[in-house]
Amino acid sequence: MTQYLFVLIILSLTHVFGDCSLGDSFPSYRNCVLECTEKRCDKDGVRYKRSCCIAVLDVFKWKCSENCKYDCMWPMVEGLVERNWPVPQFHGKWPFKRLLGLQEPASVAFSLLNLVSNLIMFNRFKEQIRFPLPSCNIWSLYTLVSANCWIWSAVFHGRDTMFTELMDYISAYAMVLFAFYTIGYRILLYSNPIVKNTFMVICSLAFIYHSLYLLTTEYDYKYNMTTNLLVGGVTGTAMLIWAVLNRRRMGHGKYLIFYVLGMTLASLLELADFPPLLWTFDAHSLWHLATAPNAYFMYKFAIEDCKHQRRMLLK
Repeated sequence: MTQYLFVLIILSLTHVFGDCSLGDSFPSYRNCVLECTEKRCDKDGVRYKRSCCIAVLDVFKWKCSENCKYDCMWPMVEGLVERNWPVPQFHGKWPFKRLLGLQEPASVAFSLLNLVSNLIMFNRFKEQIRFPLPSCNIWSLYTLVSANCWIWSAVFHGRDTMFTELMDYISAYAMVLFAFYTIGYRILLYSNPIVKNTFMVICSLAFIYHSLYLLTTEYDYKYNMTTNLLVGGVTGTAMLIWAVLNRRRMGHGKYLIFYVLGMTLASLLELADFPPLLWTFDAHSLWHLATAPNAYFMYKFAIEDCKHQRRMLLK
């Protein structure tokens, strides 16, 4: 009965205070933040009245008011845990323990793990593919786009600002769209140059449109997620169809099947949503961890496909 009453109170507070998360609806939390800001911060809420004692916070440009929200959040969380009540989100995010000033350290680490796995596999690609092929340039660009994505992912999860968020979403869409372009380029490899160039222009315009939309309008999370899921779904479907249709002539298509299955299973973690384990590992960070091994299958396909193209040219 107490838990139902607790939920009813929280829902009522959310209605009163408008568009906010449950955690920051608590009057005690709001009063704590207000008192902390008045005591510690200058009027702009950015600087401390006295020098900040934790230098690493200055490196990541944490505002004084943001640190007050962080410091006031944990007594609320601890109180809820002691009563076995569900822990809510604060300002649209689950509570995360910072590490060296990083906002979501697990997501940062696993984003960098994806970066490293892509670079390691691309280095293996370069070691094994030493002959010139048009596809080599495509895979070099694919690595560059992927590396850019994972760098911005690490930056964004380390310090969430409007700019880092925007760069993360644009870079992520670039990687998803370029994966679509890569498989499309392979399908159209021996097609008329006009067809291939038209396909390239269409993909370029799709990226420009999406980026401009994010830059010039109020951020629409649902639109961005839907667009990425749509492009990712089409890419995965195209990979599976190509691999099945060419299974007898090109057995290395199986690596695309493994890649699609791996990414699909990893994406199931994005459907989950729970308070971070040890206040560090949430569903999104575990999704980043699960995507890292899939770089092996993508680059393994690239290696074997380039070898196949080489054999075809030498016949």
